[in-house]
Amino acid sequence: IFFYYFKINMGRFLLFSLAIFSSISMAQVHDANLWTSVGLSGDLTDKFTLNYETQTRFYKNATTLDAYYNELGVDYSPLKPLTFSIDYRYSRKNKESYFEGIHRFCFSTTFTQKFDDLGLTFKARVRYQIPFNRLGVVNDNVYPDSKNVLRFKIGVKYRTVNLKWLQPFTSFEIYKGVKPVNQYNAIDSYRFIVGFTLDLPKRHSIDIYYMLEKEYRSVQQLNHIYVIQYNYVLFKDPIFKEPAPTTAE
Repeated sequence: IFFYYFKINMGRFLLFSLAIFSSISMAQVHDANLWTSVGLSGDLTDKFTLNYETQTRFYKNATTLDAYYNELGVDYSPLKPLTFSIDYRYSRKNKESYFEGIHRFCFSTTFTQKFDDLGLTFKARVRYQIPFNRLGVVNDNVYPDSKNVLRFKIGVKYRTVNLKWLQPFTSFEIYKGVKPVNQYNAIDSYRFIVGFTLDLPKRHSIDIYYMLEKEYRSVQQLNHIYVIQYNYVLFKDPIFKEPAPTTAE
């Protein structure tokens, strides 16, 4: 049902995205950012996965530490295409004269559809994030006065038969402030990503990608973000395996 609904509305979504990219801003600040991160994950069972991520973010043409965080989350997949996630993040945000501590909870639902014949994996995600204990920006990409934010993301990854270790991907995400609402624009920000994954032996991988981020504020911000992330899968198999069904003799 979800996939059928998405196909019907894909045209409208692409037209809306094109309108965002083609909009002309009155005042705009450009900046180059560098993000470096490490991600760890491991299957606890066939349905539960534990995730950890740490990241540092540099801004002002990648010369100054802007923020760093640690994030811990759990994924639950009751059905093959659906995943529900809860993540907690603690970050430190540069406020020029000091670093401010920020807590954040995220609640996500992800739909995944694989097209094995084409080598494609499609993902659509809806996320609701709630920050607290903070006076400034939730993180780098949200309008400063927004507290609770709703995010919509679609993405696709390509995996070839003869070159499985190199997997290009792209995605597009919209941020919408819920409380309070952005007074300058219908959305708070958007992100467009293009990059690739290096699928290395023994459960190692590296993501390298470029992110174009537009923030709608009183003075609009356009960020060119370069990201490199190392990933490692902790366990080859789930820690707690479900017992095999027994057959009556």
